[in-house]
Order: sequence, then C-alpha cells, then structure tokens
Amino acid sequence: MIELTLTDIAAIVDGQLVGESVHITDVTTDTRAIEAGALFIALVGERFDAHDFAEQAVDKGATALIVERELDVSVAQIVVADSKRALGQLGAEVHKRCQTKTLAITGSCGKTTVKEMIASILSSKGQVLYTAGNFNNDIGVPLTLLRNTPQDEFSVIELGANHIGEIAYTTALTQPDVAIVNNVAEAHLEGFGSIDGVKQAKGEIYQGLSEGGIALVNLDSNGGDYWNEVLANKQVITFSKQNANADFYASDITMSSLGSPLFTLHTPTGSVSVELTMIGEHNVANAVAAAALATQVGATHEQIQSGLQSLSKVKRRVDVEKLNDTITLIDDSYNASVPAMKAGVDLLGQFTQHSVG
Repeated sequence: MIELTLTDIAAIVDGQLVGESVHITDVTTDTRAIEAGALFIALVGERFDAHDFAEQAVDKGATALIVERELDVSVAQIVVADSKRALGQLGAEVHKRCQTKTLAITGSCGKTTVKEMIASILSSKGQVLYTAGNFNNDIGVPLTLLRNTPQDEFSVIELGANHIGEIAYTTALTQPDVAIVNNVAEAHLEGFGSIDGVKQAKGEIYQGLSEGGIALVNLDSNGGDYWNEVLANKQVITFSKQNANADFYASDITMSSLGSPLFTLHTPTGSVSVELTMIGEHNVANAVAAAALATQVGATHEQIQSGLQSLSKVKRRVDVEKLNDTITLIDDSYNASVPAMKAGVDLLGQFTQHSVG
C-alpha cells in the first residue's frame, strides 16, 4: 500500500477526522491481521458490528479507525456514513494513484484458475498484484486494491458476485483496461434468480471499461443479446476452447498419462505448443482465456508458454496428490457448480481410463 495520512484518507472517504493526523501504511478489516501502523475499518453487517472489536484492534496495534459512529478510544478515528463504502473509496483511490495496467476477471467457473494463470504469465514481464485466495467480493476487491504499490506493473483482479449489481460496483472501483467473463453457467441462482440473471450480472464487468476498452468474450459461453448494448463501443476479442472462428482457441488437444493437457494455442499472431501442469481437459479453456487476456497487455508466445508450464498448484482446484502407489487424491473441493461437477466427473473418468488410482 502507498503511505497516506489520515487527513488524506478523510478527504478520500468523505469523513470527519477526530484526533491528530498520522501516517498509515496498512489497512485491515480483520482484528486477527493487524500490524503496527494499521488503519482498522469497522464494517457493519447483518449479523456483526466490528465497532464492538475496536478496542481489541487498538490493543493489537491499530493506529487509527474508520467508524460509523465516534467511539471512546485512544487513537484517531475517521467518522463516515458507511464504512464499507469508505473501504471501497479508499481502495479505488490507492489503485488509481498507482496507475497499473489492470485486467479484471469474472465468470461462473474457473476465474480463480484463470487469475493464477495470468499472474504466472505476466510475472516474467513485471511485478504483478493479483487477488489473494478468493478475495473477490465487495469487501475483498477493495482490500486487494489497497495492496497496490507504484512498483506494480500489472493488476489482475478477480471479481465474484452472488447478486446483481455487485460486479458493477467492484468494476467501478477497479477501472480495468481489459475485462473478461470466463463463462456463464447456472451458479448462485439463489441470488441471480435465473440463468438470464447470471448473464446480466456477469456482463456488468464490461460497463467499467472506457469506450474502446478491451472486452474478451467466450464464444462457447456468453451473455448473447444481453451484452450487445454494453459491448457496442468496446474492442471485442473472442476466445474459445476449440472454435476456430475465435481470435484465440486450442487444437490438437492430447492428455498425458497423469491427466495434464497438451495442445496447440492459436492466436492472431501465430500458434504455440502449450503444456499445462494442471490436470483436466477443462483447464484448456481456462488456459486459452488466460493467454487471450495476457496478450492484450503485451505477453509473448514464449511468456505464455513458460507461464502456463510453470504454474503452481491452485489449492482445492484439481489439486492432485499421490498418497501411495495405488491411491491418488484429486482435491477439487472448492466449487460445486454444475459445470464444475461435470468437469470433475469427466476428469475422474479420464483417470480411470489411464488406470491411475
């Protein structure tokens, strides 16, 4: 995070500073993760009120607080109307000041895997800020943006949602140069209401692009007519697992005996052979999406090839561990959407075919 004073922060979040201005080098909403010099933001939810833990935050080293009501504490505080809104405002401003090239990712399935793939590809080009774990909601996204520094050359931000309007909000904070909906599927229908609601919600990511901004669209799974209006003034780049009509697609897909895909990646500037360390044919589609995104910020074929081959395992997403000579554990326990479950069944069938326990 860039260093700010409480006076600066009060102006950014439209708040009233009570107490003396000090320098802030870290922001947190979690009393378990407070470092000396941190600003603690007291969020309020349906079932919790972090104001109740303000004293605990101060005892652990918080230098100042953002609160919705003035508290009797020994440190300075900024009083705001809505602490969650203030978190968003602060994250957006830090990100804006750092001026990194920004890629935003959403989708019903695979967005975390795509994020990890892109970060691995771009790491050879420069310093990359990217979403940690699944910090992809209206609290996690601004916390990610607050980690931005001027040394970051790229920001890879994952945007999740369980209701309409959430991605529109986090995209507005993120202000991406390039945006992608990895796919559209029946996930979180309790919040979206229907598959059409999913299409509407995921398509909100393109609203945050400026005119002429780069929008990546999956020919295999997208919002159809729901996105026509918002994409009308954007630069649309298409990708697909195997549809040769797309700008980016794969062909000649084969699988190793351990389930790792090998394929030819086709791009507007030529083709390259790619081998994945992640198992499962469904990750070919994720790799094509990641390659398409990374290309928009200057990644070369060699960097794509190297980045995908050197990708570390993503925990709980087809994370394979050989327990002994006869048993192999495939941990894909993170997700339970319909496409994710189908991919898991297909993957298990493939292992049976190759006689891997």
